Amino acid sequence: MVDINLNILDVCTSTNDVAFNGALKGEVEGTSYLANLQTKGRGRNHNKWTSLRGNLFLSTIIKPKKNKSFWHQLSAIAGFSIIQVLIDLGIDNDVIELKWSNDVLVDRKKISGVLLESSDNFIIVGIGLNILKIPNLETKWATTKLNDHLRNSYTIEEISLKILNKVFSNYLSWEKLGFSFFKEILNENLCNINRKITLKVNSNSDPLDGIFLGLGDNGGLNIKTNSMITEYFSVDSFS
Repeated sequence: MVDINLNILDVCTSTNDVAFNGALKGEVEGTSYLANLQTKGRGRNHNKWTSLRGNLFLSTIIKPKKNKSFWHQLSAIAGFSIIQVLIDLGIDNDVIELKWSNDVLVDRKKISGVLLESSDNFIIVGIGLNILKIPNLETKWATTKLNDHLRNSYTIEEISLKILNKVFSNYLSWEKLGFSFFKEILNENLCNINRKITLKVNSNSDPLDGIFLGLGDNGGLNIKTNSMITEYFSVDSFS
């Protein structure tokens, strides 16, 4: 098992920044950062992540041995790790879903997000989780917070350590067994599977309508258009 070293910060630009800079300086796998407040939190595709005190802002360093072409698979695996922890904390598994590639939803409202950022020999896994507060300026999606769904209370540090332990447990399984070990359970927890969706491959492409069949063998989106099935690994938007 990876040794987890959780460092707690009061304020930083973003925990991903701190972890990334630390990894560049040689900090080891499992080095993690939890902040009370971020001044420049961000999400996927440069979306702003509103960072309010009382919520969780967490990043950790991972140094995979697998070929870099497989690293993208860890986004969904990290999201699934959050789902497992939230269910363990008391959220009903019937109302929690993974929205590809990096959001966790409860009652169809966003509660958590994952941001992977990588360099030559490491990945930073960044995790945001609404615990006490809901961003009130968010317009792209409805949001919710953990304390609205739990009977018991937990400290942010307790939740962070539970998430880190689950992320690294699943990460080691992925290293040993590959994505195929997770494919079925991930598809069971995916939002919008077997439904009509619209995606844009990039900001300049036309919207593409199709049926979302779930994640493919390599962790991409399996989309059926007419009679053809294509696996997409990078898309600009997906809804």
